Amino acid sequence: MTRDAGQAPSALCRRRTGVLFAKKEGEVTMKLGAVASALVRERTPEAMQPEALFEAAHRLGLDHVELPSRGWDEAGWVERVGGLQERYGIGVELGFGDRYIQHGADQPTERFAEFIERACRPLGVKVIGTASHLHGGRWLKEPPLDEQLDRLAAALRRLAPVAEAGGVRLAIENHADYRGYELALVLERVGSPAIGARLDTGNAYCAIEEPVAAAEALARYTFATHIKDEIVEAEPGNRGVAPGLLALRGCALGEGHVDFPAILELLAKQGPLGADLVLTMEVPAASIETSIAYARSTLAAYLA
Repeated sequence: MTRDAGQAPSALCRRRTGVLFAKKEGEVTMKLGAVASALVRERTPEAMQPEALFEAAHRLGLDHVELPSRGWDEAGWVERVGGLQERYGIGVELGFGDRYIQHGADQPTERFAEFIERACRPLGVKVIGTASHLHGGRWLKEPPLDEQLDRLAAALRRLAPVAEAGGVRLAIENHADYRGYELALVLERVGSPAIGARLDTGNAYCAIEEPVAAAEALARYTFATHIKDEIVEAEPGNRGVAPGLLALRGCALGEGHVDFPAILELLAKQGPLGADLVLTMEVPAASIETSIAYARSTLAAYLA
């Protein structure tokens, strides 16, 4: 699937894979993107360069690409990416991370401010994804869950005025660590319009939560997404891995157990960004074309 250079579909309809989808008046349409790892089958240094990632996203007809943020402070990196944006007409998503729970109320802000000024502003990045560094946090006994969430809220409160001043939004992900309602409580405590959520549709299972339940809790805060599917299957221990009750297996969109139509309806009705929301696919690279075809078909009503 390729983007036709110079072709500008009308605001009322878009042509995708030979089918014309009519858009209803007032309907929210979103953009489709992908993380870097979904675009390359082998993560060689060459394949992960911005030039290769933009070319792959362009070939697939995507609107956005989530780039690895490492390198943003190296000489010439921002200029390279900016030139690729201009060449391909593809938007960029970036991420920022720190040891939020470790820092708590002492969270430093200088690096985040520099990231906004040197990378986000020049590239027009308005939403920054982030995650807690305590992967699987709610399952850790030390520090206790309540303390983790308190310290996460305190750290994000420190970053909130920096994000507000910089004209960006920081989106914390349910990163196989906390349930949707737990992150929603954190965001309520922060109380900033610049601090919201990055809804990951597959990670909810890692917190023993239905993805729709995570979306119900986080839709009104959702600034960014990781759209992925998971097959949930019994794992009696007969495949050579440690015995357990269930196992998750990443797959193409539509092949697993995530209820995407229900989640997209929630995001369309309650999400704060409307048509500016990017559905960023985080799928196995071998399944990217199948996943795009599913999105363009099953989720067509929500895509620009």
